[in-house]
Amino acid sequence: MRERLPPLFSLQAFEAAARLGNFSRAAAELHLTPGAISRQVRQLEDWCGQTLFERVGNQMRLTAEGRDMLARLGGPLAALHEAVYPEAEEAQPTLQIATLGSLARAWLLPRLERFIAAAPTVRLIVQTDYALVRPPPRVALVALRHGRPEDGGEMLFDDRLLAVATPGLSSKLGRDARRWPAARMLSHVTGDAPLWLNAAGTATAPAGPAFNDAGLTLDAAQAGLGVAVTRLSLALPRLRAGTLVQAHPLLLPSPRANLLVIREDAAALPVVKRFAAWAREEAAQTAADLKA
Repeated sequence: MRERLPPLFSLQAFEAAARLGNFSRAAAELHLTPGAISRQVRQLEDWCGQTLFERVGNQMRLTAEGRDMLARLGGPLAALHEAVYPEAEEAQPTLQIATLGSLARAWLLPRLERFIAAAPTVRLIVQTDYALVRPPPRVALVALRHGRPEDGGEMLFDDRLLAVATPGLSSKLGRDARRWPAARMLSHVTGDAPLWLNAAGTATAPAGPAFNDAGLTLDAAQAGLGVAVTRLSLALPRLRAGTLVQAHPLLLPSPRANLLVIREDAAALPVVKRFAAWAREEAAQTAADLKA
């Protein structure tokens, strides 16, 4: 005999919290309180005997079991909704954009107003995380990623690696990377700084603070903590503003590119097609700016 299913309401609460990445946003979508969402998620965890969320600092993040649950649950819930509301059409289409915080701040947000003006009826949800959670089928979701083109996705624009620092620190340290103190060299733990350092002729390993976010690495450089090796697409707004300068003349082609990732089952959705076309236009301008 098959086991009884957990309450549908608990499944809906979990799916909303997992998809939106936040109990408060899930509560707003379902017209509940965050406490009610939390109780429903705990009830589902008790029912299935698995921990679906874990607390990391002040945030709740999906566990591996939670990600598996979301991947399995999205399709059946969407099908159930369509079975109950077969003729319903969404008056305000929603588009989820999954990306990195650094890419969102330096590239997406400064341009997003143009997409909003061109598609005023689209509601946007921007989710920033290193992990790309697999969404339910037919959900309007695109991803903007920075990775190797062979890993999949459409290349929007390639990138360059360079070293940046504040004008004062750059003047103090000089332009010879071989003379930079290791303690004044910042690093992004998943970046390509070693490639640039080797090309610049220095074998010095960075001994300054290390960060897991490229945008935070740039923030640290702007705060005067040291020299950061970063991507030109991220540094360009600060270079133009004069808060950072190029600390060394070397501009090195990056082995990674900025990618647009779209699931096949979402590619035909009008809102996804509209965003993809907009992103390609913006990326073409960005590519020209980087080359200049």
